[in-house]
Amino acid sequence: MKQMNQTDQKNLQWFVIQTKPAGEHRVERNLLNQEIETFLPMYETYRPVKGKMIRIILPLFPNYLFARLDLDLDYYRVRWTRGVSKILGNGIQPLPVSDRVVKAIKDRSGEGNLVKLEEDWKEGDPVQIRSGILKDLTGVFQKKISDSGRVRILLNLIGVDVPVQISKWQLRKVA
Repeated sequence: MKQMNQTDQKNLQWFVIQTKPAGEHRVERNLLNQEIETFLPMYETYRPVKGKMIRIILPLFPNYLFARLDLDLDYYRVRWTRGVSKILGNGIQPLPVSDRVVKAIKDRSGEGNLVKLEEDWKEGDPVQIRSGILKDLTGVFQKKISDSGRVRILLNLIGVDVPVQISKWQLRKVA
């Protein structure tokens, strides 16, 4: 990457780039090839596939990524990059995103821009099992057991609360 002098640095701002469907990685790669700094935050989740929970990594903001650019110099280059739909703005011009917003997301990111999502489950929250042999049963969240994603819930079966250990990825919060 080329070295930037201080006047180049002053004009760089973060913008949100909207991509074509599922085109985040393609646009990121194309912009990096043009020496434009990008940030594509990702998160980890699990999905049931043929009865097993499979780990997948997805964009935190599907069809969007951040790019740091000098709008005067880079607008047309970015706007016509393969896979880009538009640079978000107010309808008249693109609007920059605060450096603090991007920094806050980066601060919560680890290796591979993987964002750590906070769990908002508390003891007593109603949950529903969404996969496996206990699918569609409801219970009550009891506690987190391990960092690998195991939790304990209480299922009310035939009038008795039965503690069940299950992957947090198999649960969803019930309103």
